[in-house]
Amino acid sequence: MADVKVEVPTDSSAVIHSSSAASQPNNPLSRKLNKILETRLDSDKEMLEALKALSVFFTENSLRTRRNLRGDIERRSLSINEEFARIFKEVKEELESVNEDVQAMSTCCEEMTSRLKAAKEQTQDLIVKTNKLQGEK
Repeated sequence: MADVKVEVPTDSSAVIHSSSAASQPNNPLSRKLNKILETRLDSDKEMLEALKALSVFFTENSLRTRRNLRGDIERRSLSINEEFARIFKEVKEELESVNEDVQAMSTCCEEMTSRLKAAKEQTQDLIVKTNKLQGEK
């Protein structure tokens, strides 16, 4: 067999040339690939949080789990939203109960105010007469 020599350039000009050819602006696949490669995960906190959340339930990287990933995420999202709705319903019911109590207290205060006004009107004549008698002494 004949020996085959492969020459690998030591400078980065070949790499730059090939990456510039791949980053043509009219090639959508190249744009997407470059965007992904240029993404810095260290500084993207939202992406890191999303990947951490994903790692909780996406433990096996197989064809089946990748195919079911969207459905799994949608089911988890639905479950979270249902739990939120259930808890929010409980909060709403408690607030309605508090509102009923406040309305009852308001009604009670209005009744007490009207009773005080009525008592004041009834005793007004008595107070005037008492003051008049005390002034005559």
